[in-house]
Formats: sequence, structure tokens, C-alpha cells
Amino acid sequence: MVDLVEANRDLIYCSSLITRLCNDLGTSTAELERGDAPSSILCHMREANVSEEIARKHIRGVIVKTWKKMNDGCFTQCPLLQPFVNIIANVARVAQCIYQFGDGFGVQDRETKEYVLSLLIEPLL
Repeated sequence: MVDLVEANRDLIYCSSLITRLCNDLGTSTAELERGDAPSSILCHMREANVSEEIARKHIRGVIVKTWKKMNDGCFTQCPLLQPFVNIIANVARVAQCIYQFGDGFGVQDRETKEYVLSLLIEPLL
């Protein structure tokens, strides 16, 4: 198992980074109001002395670059590792889906709820 993780260290890192940054895009405003720890958006705002809008655009750009790096890594893997690589990629996909309209995990009364219902509950037509 250790060899599997070592062989896919970059993919795991990319998936984790995408998950973290998508979470920050979706939850940073509410977390800031609650006084939680600073998000990547707030950190970039302070480091670059930019507005929240510019910081969010920068974080979206980092996500795009990370997806490109991750996609390159997914296609260069040994076919025997493909199930593990798919799991790593799916973690990032789920995070992006959950947080694309805000905090789809903590506030379950928005679009994310509709996605889950249509995927798991409602029959396909």
C-alpha cells in the first residue's frame, strides 16, 4: 500500500489541493464571518494586497492548473493502477461538484441537494 501511495504522490497532492481550494471558494465568506481560520482566498488577498474578487479568480486559476497537472498524471499511469487513480480523481470531482455553488456540504438546501436527489433518488427518464 505504501508503494501505491508513493507512486501516486503527485496525483494525491493534486486531488487534495483541488478539494481544499474548492472548499475555500465555497465556504470562505461564511468562515470569515464566523471568525474561522483564514482560507486560501484571504491569505492571497493579504499576500498580494488584492480584492476578494481577484483572489477568487486567482484560486480558480490554480484549480485549473492543478486539474491539468492531475489529468496528465492520470493518463501516464500503469493500467493496473487505473482503479486507484480513478478514486483519486473522483475525490476532486466530487469536491468541485459539492462546492461549485457555495457550501453544498454544510448548507444542504441548494443545488447540491438537487444533484444528489437526481442522482440517487429520482429515477432516470
